[in-house]
Amino acid sequence: MSSESQGAEDVLTAVQRSKIRRMSKPKELAPEDEAGELNIVPFLDIITNVLMFVLASISVTFTLELTADPPQKSSGGFRPNSTETSLNLTVMLLPEGYYVKGKSASYSPGCKGFVVSNAAPPTVPRTPASPDESADGKKFDPDGLKACLVQIKNDTKDTYPDEKQIMLIANPDVPAQEIVRVMDVVRDYCVDKGKPCNEASNIADLYPNILFAVLR
Repeated sequence: MSSESQGAEDVLTAVQRSKIRRMSKPKELAPEDEAGELNIVPFLDIITNVLMFVLASISVTFTLELTADPPQKSSGGFRPNSTETSLNLTVMLLPEGYYVKGKSASYSPGCKGFVVSNAAPPTVPRTPASPDESADGKKFDPDGLKACLVQIKNDTKDTYPDEKQIMLIANPDVPAQEIVRVMDVVRDYCVDKGKPCNEASNIADLYPNILFAVLR
């Protein structure tokens, strides 16, 4: 130690030296300041709550693509086929069931004849369903519709041997999956029910040319 430092210590009293030691000693941090880090847990809680609210508020929209031939414009109006060579078969999907119409009238239940009336009942009415299948206790009967169309096909094969066109008209209240199901039903059928229906040799065209429209 130099003589100058020794002289400075001789000038300071014992109390002053003790105070200097206390002041130069590192200060201990309080518990909340010990780590010196920012607490972001409350911030993350706020972000999580906001994200959950945003996700719960998002509306999901499903799109459905239907394969159908739109009507074609012509100078004389829309005429899919001439009235002499076409059955003009139409299936209407209404909340009560399927209405099957021919050239001049609606088919009666069971497709065994025609009903000439504005208050004709559904050709294939909806059938009872369990609460799991339908909220109103009724469901559509696509198998009954196929049986009806196959009967019409067989009954008219001599008069309209090349008839392959059908018009589907749906009520806006009918679910989209029912429309798709009907499109699958009317395209083809199993010729011999005693054989597997997935064999190409056992499948025949029913009404594969589908025109689709929605009631307004």
